[in-house]
Amino acid sequence: MSVSGSRAKLKDAHRQLLVAWQRSQESWDDPVSQALWRKQIEPLETTLRSVLNAMDSMNEVLERVRRECGDDQSNW
Repeated sequence: MSVSGSRAKLKDAHRQLLVAWQRSQESWDDPVSQALWRKQIEPLETTLRSVLNAMDSMNEVLERVRRECGDDQSNW
């Protein structure tokens, strides 16, 4: 799978997590759920941004390597 495909899957998984979390909040909104949000789910935002930026950089490098090596990307 390509870096851009993996990136898209990661973003989609994050979106699904947030949708599921919102749904859970309809019936579960107590101090325990708030702690879970603060300690587990909210920190994912920062980590995800870093990972997505790294994936973008990696994709740029790979694209440059492909161009410079003259590959048509069909083997990648």
